[in-house]
Amino acid sequence: MDDRTDQLSLSLSGDVARLPRSLRPMLARPADAAFDSDEHIFEPRWGGRRVLAMIEPEPGRHARLTLLDEQGRDLAPWLPELTVIADRVSDLPAILDGEVVIPDKAGRMDEDALVRRLEDGDRVDSIPVFLAFDLLWSAGRPIIAQPLLRRRERLAKVVTPSSELVVLPGVVGEGLDLYSAVVQQGLRGVMARHLRSPYLPGRRSELWRWIATQPGEMPLHVLPDPVAAPPPRRPILALIQRLPLED
Repeated sequence: MDDRTDQLSLSLSGDVARLPRSLRPMLARPADAAFDSDEHIFEPRWGGRRVLAMIEPEPGRHARLTLLDEQGRDLAPWLPELTVIADRVSDLPAILDGEVVIPDKAGRMDEDALVRRLEDGDRVDSIPVFLAFDLLWSAGRPIIAQPLLRRRERLAKVVTPSSELVVLPGVVGEGLDLYSAVVQQGLRGVMARHLRSPYLPGRRSELWRWIATQPGEMPLHVLPDPVAAPPPRRPILALIQRLPLED
C-alpha cells in the first residue's frame, strides 16, 4: 500500500490514537485566474514553509509540539519560539495545518530570514509565526472527513491566538478583491478552498485552488494579470492591512 492510499485509509471511526506521523498536507491546483465564489473561502498566502503542527499532551509536562514539513522533517528544533503554541490549543491531541513565516518590520514575509533559520538556526532579528488555516485532528480524533467550514469553525474555538499563533483570516465570495489587495501588499498569492471540502492528505485537488501573484509560482500561461484586477473595496484592503504581524 503506497503512502497516499495509506493516508486516505486513516481511521475515521473516532478512535483516539497516536497522531499519524505519516500524514502529509493536502495540496492545491493552480487556477487560471482570480475569481469570486460564495462556495470558497479566500485567504492570502505569505509564501512561508508549509507545516503540520502536531500537539500532544504529556503527563506532568507541557504539551509536545512537532512541526512536520512536506517531507516529514520535524522543524521544531529550529523554531524553539513556537513551542509556546502547544499551550494555546485546546482539545488535544490536535493537528493544525498552516505555514511558518518570519515577518519583516513591514509585516511581509522575510523569505531569506526563514531560509537562514531553517538551514543554520540563525535567530538574529527573526521571530517565527505559525499561521493556522485548518484543523485536521481534535481531541485525538480525525475530523478530516468533515467539510472545511466545520473544521474552520472548530479551529477558531480551540485556538487562543498569540503573537506566535495566528488563525489566518479569510473572506467568502470576494476572491477578486482579495487578490487585488494581495497584489498591492506584495504577498505571494491567494488560496481558494471550497467550504465543503474534506481534507485529502497527500492529494492535489481542485477543491483547493492557488492563484499566484509572482512568476515562477505556477506556469506563466495560467498566471492571472495583476494589472487587470479591479481595485479592492476598502473592507478587503483593510483586512489585508491588518493581516497579521504588523507592528
